[in-house]
Formats: sequence, C-alpha cells, structure tokens
Amino acid sequence: MATKTINDVSINQKLKTLVSQYEEIHPLSKQAHEKAKKLLPAGSTRSVLVSEPFPLVIKSGQGATVTTVDDLTFEDFVSDFSAGIYGHSHPVINNAVQKALATGFSLGGITEKEAELARILTTRIPSLEKVRFCNSGTEANTFALATALAHTKRKKILVFENGYHGGTINFGMKDNPMNLPHEFIIGEYNNISATKPLIKDLAAILVEPLQGAGGMHPATPEFLAFLRQAASETGAVLIFDEVVTSRLHYHGLQGYWNIIPDMTTVGKYLGGGFPFGAFGGSAAIMDRFDSTDKSIALQHSGTFNNNTFTMTAAVAAANLITADELKRLNALGDRFREQAALLIQKAAFHKLRFTGFGSAIGVHFSGGNSEDLMNSFYFSLIANGIIIGRRGFMSLNLMHNEASIDRLLGAVDSFLRFIAE
Repeated sequence: MATKTINDVSINQKLKTLVSQYEEIHPLSKQAHEKAKKLLPAGSTRSVLVSEPFPLVIKSGQGATVTTVDDLTFEDFVSDFSAGIYGHSHPVINNAVQKALATGFSLGGITEKEAELARILTTRIPSLEKVRFCNSGTEANTFALATALAHTKRKKILVFENGYHGGTINFGMKDNPMNLPHEFIIGEYNNISATKPLIKDLAAILVEPLQGAGGMHPATPEFLAFLRQAASETGAVLIFDEVVTSRLHYHGLQGYWNIIPDMTTVGKYLGGGFPFGAFGGSAAIMDRFDSTDKSIALQHSGTFNNNTFTMTAAVAAANLITADELKRLNALGDRFREQAALLIQKAAFHKLRFTGFGSAIGVHFSGGNSEDLMNSFYFSLIANGIIIGRRGFMSLNLMHNEASIDRLLGAVDSFLRFIAE
C-alpha cells in the first residue's frame, strides 16, 4: 500500500494547533521556564530537556506517572532517559534512603555497601572481574578510555557515528567542540566492510551494543563479533558502553549475544536513582589501580564515588532487577513495536517507524517534513496524557504494564487519525 502524502503546509498548521493548545494548558510551566532562563542558559542544565516553546516543569512523580506544576498528570515513557527504570518513588528505594539518612552520609571513608555493590555488578555483567565506581556514565567512559590508553600505550580510539558516551564523548554531530581531545577515529556503525580499514594501532574500540541517543538502533551480533575478533587480533581494548543497554538483559547485551568485551561501562539506573557510573573489566587491566609499582599505578579518586546514598539505594534496587522482570519489560516493548507497525500499515502512513530492542523504543519519521512530524507526534502524545523524549525516545519502567502499552498504542492511533484528518 502506498504511503499517504500529506501537504507540508497542512502538517505545519496541525503542529501550530497542537503547540497553541499546549501553551494554553500549561501556563505555570511556561512561567517557571521564563524564570529559570534568567539564571540558567536555555532554562535548564540538561540540554536534552531543552524544548520549544517551553518544557513541562515536573513537581512530583509516583509509579509510572509524573505531575507538572500545572497539576496535570501524565504517564511517563521517558523514564529519565532509561535511568528511571524503577518508576517514581519506589517504596523499596525510599526505605533504603531513609536508612542511609539514619546512618550519616559524606562519611569520607569506605563502607561495606561498596563491596556489596561491586559483587552485584560483577555477578551480573560477564566482563566485569573488577570494577570501580564514579558519578555518571560520562565519567565511566572517560576513565575507561584513560585506562585503555595506559594499558596499551597507544592513542587512537575507534568510535562510531551517532555514538553517545556522555557529554564529552558525543558523535551525534561533526567536530563537536565539547568532546575530549582524544585521537578519535569515527567509523560507521554496523558496517563491517567500512570499519575493517580503521582497525590499525588502536588503543580502544568504544561501542554501544545499541545506540541510545543515536536513535535506539541495535548493533548486529555480526558487527559486535567482528569488533571482538579485531580487538583480540590487534591488542586493542574492546569497551562496551552498556550505560543504557545493561537494562535490556540481566547480563547486559554482551550476555544476550555472548560477546564479551575487555571492559564495560555502566551507570544510570544501576545507582537506584542517584548519580552513578562504573567502569571495569578483566583483572589484568583493572589491577593497574592496585599496583605496588608506582611507576605504572593508575590513580582514580572522586569525593562521591562511594557516596552513602548511591551505594545504599543501588544495593536495595538491585533486588528489583530480576531476569524475569527484564523479560517482561522487553516483551511489552516488543508488543508495542509489533502492534504499532500494524497501526501504521492500516493508516498507510509509512513515514513513521519504531526501532529499538525490548524496552528501549525509538521513534523515527522520514521525508522532508520529518521534524514537524516528530514535533507533532510529541505534542499529540502530550495531549493524550503521555510524555516521551522530545527527540523520539521512549524507555519503559517497572511500573508499566499491559494497560500502559494499550494507552500508548491508543495515543499513536490518535496521532495517525489526527494527521489523516
């Protein structure tokens, strides 16, 4: 069936209608945003949350929903860009935080929770024989790369177009001025033939098993296996950035595909809702941080690397992440993509497609009016009581269920009908 053609002017008019309705219904969010802009560039301290004409301003969250300053409640399919896998205000995590408050914090020393969390992570992620903590995925990738360079005594790092490894290791744009000044070589994701000539004198290969910020595009197992073999043959350190993807299987996507890197970085949800990052790998690599030979010993400190709140919340939250729960979430995501594809086929509107793996869902529009269509989709879902990431990002959390997917599918159907009118 041919794709229905929709006039660009018509799409723009529909978008203007949606935005006008949005501005009318959310006056307090607009007011709060205008106030914030006087002190914060763009009114926020997270670029991903910048949203014209103004973003929703959240005052609270409970379960799978968030409530704005205008006292409007929405079902949350952002899940804090995958970090909020537990939903909001989960009682298990709340209780853990209360216990942490009772024991004191900023203790400036080692606690037993530190080793307990390390045991949990090394049990879950196959490549982690030893691990160190930090405060974000950005830090985790920064330290992993520094470790790989020290281990190999080389400088070149192979990364991939549209890869996102943190605020200072981001390849979604050409010549990003915010990136660290490493000797990066940028390859084409999922393209083995184009990557082969780049495998030369590398210190590290840094790759996401699924590109999160890059549009929820999974790597093929053939591509990951090729990188594994190339790293083994050349002595490069293969690093899987599983900051997002460790939630897609109990043992991460490396466990799902049984392709084990030399090092792995994790973060986001594993901190139980608090700032967290970790990097680790084989003992042969990580023991550089425990060397008695000061000439080769690596140093890595950070005041909040083992902070009481993250350590306590992360250990408590780990009990919520079971293999069965992750399978359930993945099944919900798979069901959404399958049934949304049927809605698209029925509407004959093939400019829209959904990508991803399991509970990670990407939204994509094709054609010259793709930006207006994406914005229309975003505001249409808000009008139907659902929030997603403005760039087309969806991430399920433990509070979502079959009814949640039904509501999301209903909102997609509503959008398709609105566009067709």
